[in-house]
Order: sequence, then C-alpha cells, then structure tokens
Amino acid sequence: MEILGILLTPVVEISKCLLVPIRQQIGCCFHYHKNVRGLRAEMVELVRIRGAIRNRADEARRKGETIDFTVEEWFKKVDEIESDVKKKLDDHVEDDKRICSSSGCFPDLGSRCRLNEEAIEKMAVVRELQKHGTFSSVSHLGPPPSIDQTLTGCFEPFESTKSAMAQVMAALDNNEVDIIGVFGIGGIGKTTLMMEVAKQAKREQIFDEVVMTTVSHNLHMEKLQTEIAEQLGLKLDETSLFVRALRLATRLKLEKKVLIILDDVWERIELVQVGIPHGAEHCGCKIVVTTRSEDVCNEMDCKSSINVKVLNADDSWKLFKRFAGNIVDSPTLHTVAKKVAQEAGGLPIVLVTLGRALRNKEPLRWSEALKALRTSKHEEIKGMNEKVFSCIKLSFDYIQSEEAKFCFLYCSVFPEDYDISAENLVMYLVGEGFFANLETLDERRNRVHAIIDSLKASCLLLCSEIEGYVKMHDVVRDVAIAIASSDSYGFMIKAGLELRYFPQVENSKSVRRFSLIKSKVYKYPDRMEFPELRALLMQCGQFVVNIPNDFFTGLKALKVLDLKGHSGILPTSIKCLTNLRTLCIHGGSLKQASILGELANLEILSLKQSSLDVFPVEIRRLTNLRVLDLRLRRSHQYSSYDDVTVPPNVISGLRKLEEMYLGKSFTRWEVEELSRRSFANLAEVASLDHLTTLEIHIRDYNCFFVDFISPLQNLMNFKIEVSANTYDSEPSKARRLVVDMRDDSGGLPKRIGSWARVLLKRTEQLHLKNWKGLQNVEQLYEEGFNPLAWLHIFNCGINIICSSTFLRNFVCLEKLTIKSCSECEVVFLSDNHNIEKSMLLCLTSVSFRDLPKLISIWKGIDPYVFQNLEYIAVVKCPKLLKLFTPMYAKLLKRLVLLEIHCCEGMVTVMSNDDDDQLVAYSQGFNGNKIIFPQLEILMLSDLRNLTSLIQPKILLDFPSLEWLRIELCPKLKQLPFGSQSLSKLSKFDADRTWFEGLEFLDETIKNCMEDCFEELHFEEECNNTN
Repeated sequence: MEILGILLTPVVEISKCLLVPIRQQIGCCFHYHKNVRGLRAEMVELVRIRGAIRNRADEARRKGETIDFTVEEWFKKVDEIESDVKKKLDDHVEDDKRICSSSGCFPDLGSRCRLNEEAIEKMAVVRELQKHGTFSSVSHLGPPPSIDQTLTGCFEPFESTKSAMAQVMAALDNNEVDIIGVFGIGGIGKTTLMMEVAKQAKREQIFDEVVMTTVSHNLHMEKLQTEIAEQLGLKLDETSLFVRALRLATRLKLEKKVLIILDDVWERIELVQVGIPHGAEHCGCKIVVTTRSEDVCNEMDCKSSINVKVLNADDSWKLFKRFAGNIVDSPTLHTVAKKVAQEAGGLPIVLVTLGRALRNKEPLRWSEALKALRTSKHEEIKGMNEKVFSCIKLSFDYIQSEEAKFCFLYCSVFPEDYDISAENLVMYLVGEGFFANLETLDERRNRVHAIIDSLKASCLLLCSEIEGYVKMHDVVRDVAIAIASSDSYGFMIKAGLELRYFPQVENSKSVRRFSLIKSKVYKYPDRMEFPELRALLMQCGQFVVNIPNDFFTGLKALKVLDLKGHSGILPTSIKCLTNLRTLCIHGGSLKQASILGELANLEILSLKQSSLDVFPVEIRRLTNLRVLDLRLRRSHQYSSYDDVTVPPNVISGLRKLEEMYLGKSFTRWEVEELSRRSFANLAEVASLDHLTTLEIHIRDYNCFFVDFISPLQNLMNFKIEVSANTYDSEPSKARRLVVDMRDDSGGLPKRIGSWARVLLKRTEQLHLKNWKGLQNVEQLYEEGFNPLAWLHIFNCGINIICSSTFLRNFVCLEKLTIKSCSECEVVFLSDNHNIEKSMLLCLTSVSFRDLPKLISIWKGIDPYVFQNLEYIAVVKCPKLLKLFTPMYAKLLKRLVLLEIHCCEGMVTVMSNDDDDQLVAYSQGFNGNKIIFPQLEILMLSDLRNLTSLIQPKILLDFPSLEWLRIELCPKLKQLPFGSQSLSKLSKFDADRTWFEGLEFLDETIKNCMEDCFEELHFEEECNNTN
C-alpha cells in the first residue's frame, strides 16, 4: 500500500495540475455564449446612448454651438469599441460555423477561452463608456466667426471706394492716428466699404482681432457693449455699465492689436464708458467711426476724417448695369437707361434700387420711371420709397432745430443742380421770422451760415464752386421736396419748369410757401388767393411775363416776396402786402416805387440792378428796415451816376438800418452841413447807430477830412470809395477803403476825419490813389494798420512806404502794390532801430511797377522779414541795379513766381551789398549754391544791361521750375543753373539766336532747355507791360 501510495501520489498531483486548466477551459465553454450575448446587449445599449447624445449634439450644432471636447472624445471611443466588438462578434459567428461544419463535436477549448476573456474585457469597457455617457450638456457657445468670413455683398472697387479704402488703410498704418472717421451721405456705401476694410485687415493679419458693430441713431450702451464682447468671445453678465466697461476694456487689452469699427454713429460716444481703451491706454487699439456727418468725426476727436464721395459717371453706369442687366445696352433701352442712371447722381443705393426695380421691364416702364425721377415722384418706382426716401429722411429727422430743417427744405425750392445763394436763404428765413431771439441781422446771418456748414458736414448739402453758394444732390432734393410738400411744411415747388399755365392747387389754404424759381410761366392769373401763403418765390430767367396788377391782392399773410429777374412794371397790388418782411426786386423797372412806402413792416428791401426814375422819398416811412440794397442800374434818363441823388432826410429816418448797399448808384453827397440841401448829407449815414455794413461811393474827397458826431463806430463791414471816378473793383468780402484825391496841390491836412480814423483801424484793403502830398503812410494814420492785408498805392508822392519802426503796424499785411509813384526811391528803409524778425511774416506778395526813381526795395532791413514771400514783380524801375543780395535769396524758400520786366538799369538780379548791416547779415552765408525750392515761374524781359543772374558767380538751383521765359536780355550770356534746376521744366520761351549763344557749364542743362524750347519773336515790351 505504501508503495502504491508512493506511486499514486505523483500521479494524483499531476492530475490536479492538468485538471484545473481543463476545468477552466470547460467552464469558458459553458460561459462563453452567455458573455457574448451580454457583450452584444451592452453594446446595443451603448449605441442607443450614443444615438441620444448624438441627437443632442446635432441640435447644438444647428444652433451654432461648439461640441465639448470630452463629448467628441467619448464619441471617438464609442466608435472604436463598436468597431472592435463587431469584429469579435464576427469572429464568434465564424467559430460557431466552423464547429458545425467540422466532423468533430467539440470546439477548440483554447480559442473559446480566449474569446470569452476578450468578451469580458470588452464588456467592461462598454459598461465604462455607458457610465461616462451621462452628459449634463454636450456643447458650449464657441467663438464668433471671424470677420473675414462675412459676406460684403455687392462691394466693387470703384474709383471713389478705392480712394477712400486706400486712405483708411493708410490711416490704420499710421501710429499717430488712433481714431479714424469715415463720413458720407446715407446710402453712399460706408458700411459695405468698412466690411471690406475689416476683411482685408484680418486677411492680411494687420490686427489680431477685428470687431464691427452698428451703433445707429438710438444709442443703447448695454447693447453696444454686448455686441463688442460677443465678437471677442466674452460674456457680460453684469448689469452695471461701469463694471461691464471695465471687463470689456480688460479683454481688449489682452489683444496686442485690435480694430474696432463703430458703424452708423450719429453723435459723440464716450469710448471710456463703452470700455474701449485707446491712445495711451492701449496703443494697439484702433477705432474707425462711420457717420453721415463730418461734425461727428470732429466730436469723436478723429485724427483722420475721410469723405466717401459719390460714384463718377462710368462707375455709376457699371453698378447700375450690374443690377439692371445687360439689356440696358440694347438699342431700344440704352439712351433712356443712361438718363435714368444719371438721375441717381452717383448714389449707390439709388443705382441699385433703380436697377432692381427696372430689370427686365419693357421700355415704356423705363420712360415712366425717368419721368417720375425728373418730377420728384419717387414713390412711383418700386423700392425708392422704402429704401432711398427712408434712408435720407432719417438724416433729416436727426436735424435738431426747426430753423435748420427749414433751411434744408428751402434749398429744395431751387431748380435741380442749382447754385444756391446763402444770402437768399438768409433773406427767406429772416423774412419768415426765424431767429427772432437774435438781435442783429449779422447774428442771424452767421446762424444761417452755421446751419449751412452743419448741413454740408452732414452731407445733406454740397459745396459749390462759387463762394457763398451751396448745392443739393438731385436725389436729396427729391426727398426734400417730398418732405416739404407735406402738410407739416406746406411747400409747393414748381421750380425750373416750363408751365403753360399757372399751377392749379386744390386746397390753396394748405400752401404756405410757393416756389416758381426759374420756371417759365406763360400766363399768370389775375389774382392769387392763398390766404396762408408766407413766401412767394418768383425768380425768373430771361423769360419774363408781366404780372397782372391785382395779382397780389389775395396774399394778405405774405412775408417773403422774391421777384428777382422780373423786369416788368411793379404791380400796384404789392401795396396790399402789409405783412411783408422781405422784398427782392432785382432787375425791375420801378416807375411807381413810391408804393413801397406802404410796406411798413418791411425789414429787407433789395432793389439790386433795378431802375428808378425818381428816388422814392416814401422809403423814409420804412422805419423797420434793416437791409437796404440800392445798387441800381443806370436808367436811360441818366447820362452818368452823378445825376442820381438821394433826397435829404430820407436815410436818417431809417433808424433800425443795419446794412446799406448803395454801391456806385449814388455818388453825390453833401459834405458840409447846410441849411438848404438838394441831396443827402453824409452825416445822415453816420447818424445810423445800428449800421454795421456799408457800401458807398463818394465823389467829393473832402469828406475824408470831415468829422461827424457819430463816426460809424459800429461799422464792421464796408466798401467805401472816395473818388471822383468810378472803378470796377474785384469782388471781395474784405473791409475795403479806396481814397482817390486827384489833388495836384501837394498839401496834406493835419488831420483826417474822425470817421476815416475809425475805419482805418479796421480796413483790410486800402487803396491810395493820386495823392501827391502823401510822402509815406505814417502821415496818413500814426496809430497803424494792424488788420490791413492789402495795401495798394498808385500815383502818390511817397518816397518811402514808412520807417522800419512803423513796420510793426503791418502785422497782417499780405499784399503790397506800389505803382506809378514818381518820387519813390526806397520801399523799405532801416532807421537804425532793431527790427523784429517777426515783422511782415504774413507778407506773401509784392509788386513794384513804374517807379522811375527806385534804387532799392529793401535797404538795411533784416532779410528774415521777407522770408515768406511767394510772389515778386518788378516792372519799369529803370534805376534799380539789382533786386536783392544772395542772403535775401537764400531765405526766399517759399518764392513761387519771380518776374522782372523793363528795368534798363539792372545789371544783375542778385549781388552783394556794401552796406555794413547787410554784410553782417551775409556773414552767415558761405555756400556755393542757392536753392529756390518752390519757384515755379521765372520771367525776365527787356533787361538790356543784365549781364548775370548773380554776382559773384554761384550756382542756382530751381528744382520746381516749370516755366522759364527770357526775352530781350542781350548781354546775358550764361545761366548758372545747378544740376537740380530743370527737372520739372516744361516750357522755355526765348529767342533762338540768343539761346544758341549761351554758355553752359553742364550740357545736360542745355539739352533739357532744348527739349522745352519755344521760340519767341520779340517786339518792344515796356509800353505794353502793366
């Protein structure tokens, strides 16, 4: 037994070792199918969970949300396990098929055991994924899309938009500019332009972040902060605007470079309150503001303001054609389509709207649309009312004052594309009673001009090429007419039309303002019945029809009447207009002017270019008159102006008169106070205490030495001419005084009149003529001429303009002209007093003509005094040997034009001087070249003894010279031009023989002059030189 035990023990132990694995494998076989079925079931559940979560994720994506990273990773793991489990389950099916098809009845225990273990492992993974698949949320709000992903719609790089865009990009690149303003009329395309700028800035990585938001005319600070924050991925939950601004500013400072575009701004925005740091707080933050008003750019402290202008004709046609279709090029439509496009006036919103409305329409519809546009009936064209009208009307609604709104609407009473006189607007508005809170007419005029400037800044009005005038865009005018024609404003506008009959009105009581400016009316009604009419504007052109005598009888409420251009006889019914405040009759025939005396409430009376047979004494009854314009045309009865006189005691009765314009119509005035007078005394004019503006011609020069009790102390604007002759002076707004003595006695009274002394303090243009006793201007008025900008001296006895000490009294002098003064030897002469270099810094133009004794222009004067000269002309000065020294020449950096004619004694234009003072000045000049950097025109003629341009010989450079003319200078053999002299020369006039005899230091200079050469054939010049 022991032996058997000894033998069996190892066998038993071995059997145990063998049976355990066998038992485990047999167990795997028994549990295999159970685990596979469990894995399949768990996988089905996981797929179900995944489907539910995926539905949530898809819904979040449709909302624009970003799926959480953990969810995306979970989806990835589920997809991987699904693929893996599918493969294992496929292996299980294949194994079962193999067993069934084999001859044996038992499966491979090892394979089954391995598959069973893998099923258990996969089931654990699946259950773990199920456990982690319980997401409370699967998504979050992602960062907003980049601005470069947005669409800019119909943006096209036209000339105006390319120019504006280039200016904006240049400003963005300028480190000195932090706020940029982009302004233009509504519908011009500012928003589209800035979207393209934003895309380019982001695309070229100029900025790390680009934000664009619309502000609009109703500013909501919280909304504005939210829109900026959302584009930066920032959520502002706070209710306090201050805290929100701090959070937004903190976020913006995280970006090194950021661009913020605030679109459609209507008033100043406090950027600090919004939370936008800029300038020293954040050098990398740039702000662009788009607005309809340049004033807003100024209010926002924009360092650069860029005007987006209307499209030119070619670009307008391209844009219009894009939306109207190529059919506009067809022979049946091309002409009318071109005219329709022109009516848009280059405004993109109108071009697009018209193009869409007329696309694929028959020719008749095109003709109807053109007629509607020309008659301002925009509502008949689809889209014009909703888009164009509402866009521009929004600008009108934002005009704050009622006076400014009426000023804008009054601009629509003129014909299309008309130059609108600001003075007309003043007369209309003042006549209606606006600005009654302002005391003087000048204050009211200034207010109107301020309104006009504001309307121009808002792009509702345009600049005119004529000073003092404005224009209105055709489309803006159409909108203005539509607004003005409403019952709220009561305008009826029939301007610039050809009317066979006078316009018919259904409800005449609703019409309060009626415009027929520049319209051809073939027949007027015998009587107008408009009981509420306040303004009647009947300016006409060359076509004139007489107005019936009873025409004005039914206009009792009329305050403004404009009859400019009506040359017919004035209807007597005008005396019925007892409420009239403004009356303008330009070019009329006033044979019954006495009836004007019935208009007792009249404040503005303008009879410019009208004719009077007899001066109406009845005007003295117009005691409320503020403006009187009697710049008449000569009647055929009068041979000269001298025959027209103002009766005595008429002017003195107009105590409220502020502005009087008599021009050259009345030149005969009594100077001395006489008991019996046949015409008015100047004392009557001086007695008008409220007079601020005066334009008058006085033929008796003795008035210049008369004192008046009231010496025109309040006179601020004037054109006064004291002369026996009448001169045609150039138009100017400057305060102008002309004194022509025609005095050969040579005497000079000790003292000029009190009124003259008062006005000399304020004169901006002073013309002294034929005053032989005047030796220098110091004798005229010792207190100086501080406001004086232009001094013209003609045929006077001066030998010097004034002492150098007195020059400090010409601080504003810009232009000096001295002509035909036979005794003048020196213009500027030092009196050995120290001369301030700041003297005459405004002087830019000097002209010296026909001065036979002139030997020096500036003798002993510091050359720095003349450093701002731009124009120098010297003509017929035979004793002048030279013009200036090299030191003077060196300082003439701004000289643009230099002309010297008929100076037979001139040897050189520039040479050194023996004057000790000038030698001292010249010690600082040791160069071998003088440069005239701005000189564009150099003209030398009839200088018979001129041998050189400069002594000693120094090179002269004229880098800006465009026109060189040298004639009748036979002794001039060399032109010392430097290499930089003629780079811009385009015209060289000279005699061919003289030119071929010149000596040149540089052949390139000769070749350049040859290329621009134009031969002259000279005659004697001096007799024809002015």
